[in-house]
Amino acid sequence: MASRAALTYPGSVTKFKVQHALGASPQPASEEGWMNRLLILGLLLAASAMASGADWVRPGLSTNQPVWGLRGGLLWAVAPAGFRGGEPRGLIRLGYPVLAGARYDLINFIAVEPVVHGRRGFSELERSQLDGRGGKRIWAEGTGEMAVTNAARGNLRKLPDGGEQLEVGLRVEKFDNGARVRLVLQQRSERPDEIALSVFQEPDSAPLDYCILTATMGNMARTRLLRLKDEVVSSLRVYQGYQGKDFAPHRTYPLSRLRRTADGRVLAAVTNDEDNPASVFPFAGTELWHYAGCKVTQYWAREAGTFGEDLQVVVNGRYAYWRSARPIPGGIAFENFEMQQRFRDGQTFIFGITRRTPQELGFTP
Repeated sequence: MASRAALTYPGSVTKFKVQHALGASPQPASEEGWMNRLLILGLLLAASAMASGADWVRPGLSTNQPVWGLRGGLLWAVAPAGFRGGEPRGLIRLGYPVLAGARYDLINFIAVEPVVHGRRGFSELERSQLDGRGGKRIWAEGTGEMAVTNAARGNLRKLPDGGEQLEVGLRVEKFDNGARVRLVLQQRSERPDEIALSVFQEPDSAPLDYCILTATMGNMARTRLLRLKDEVVSSLRVYQGYQGKDFAPHRTYPLSRLRRTADGRVLAAVTNDEDNPASVFPFAGTELWHYAGCKVTQYWAREAGTFGEDLQVVVNGRYAYWRSARPIPGGIAFENFEMQQRFRDGQTFIFGITRRTPQELGFTP
């Protein structure tokens, strides 16, 4: 992973972004011209904010990049946008304001991994059949010019309770195992720290056993504690003695060990076990793999009535960083973190990143 370039989405506005927001191509401009354009842009954004109760980030409205979400909450992006340089393709990129000044940084990725007749596809690792590059192509659905530029704004609607919901469709190119799926991502104004991801099988897809959505990069935040119903599982205990360079074996936790909330939601979370993770520099003298932000809780959830008894949480671990022999400071951490259930068309998984502690989310101990 490349060194971090702290993202200011949607903070400071560069001239390039201003020009694209106004529909112009980048070119030199006088100071007076820039002042006029900034004034126009400010009026447009102000009008947009007045029309919308929540402060949404949407392509073509508040950014010229394929980034969506709620300002101050969870933002998510697809290539070429992201939160650090050199992010792999074939992933949904998740950013959260963990840095000083409410600046965003990359926290995790979500990969799409459908299973056909026991053969698992990998959106990050497979080569594209469209351009031959690493990582499957993922793009936002849109119409007209928006479909070409990957800048679909998504559908924003008012909810009966007065809140708002943003919905964005994502297409994924066909996998090597014959799977073809599309995703619909939703984010609600009253839950700014989480997104709901619904999975649908395309008509030309091979039949799916599963479509696994996996959070792939626990080692960025060095997530070593898995929170279940009434227990905390430590990666240091689960993988005690493991010092290999590959992924440590998967561990599976059935529905009976997962937390249920009062409203019937099922929940599992991972956290860091350090007092000050930002003080740790895995590669001395560089920002490589440096987690510079405040501590967060990451979680998967399913709403009441949307899951069966076959629902389970699955994790694996890494002792050394991806494509490196460098041991992770503090010991092995959980890397992939996912909820699995046999495929049902339209099934929805919820992923969240929040400053709230596990205790504030209702976990005990």
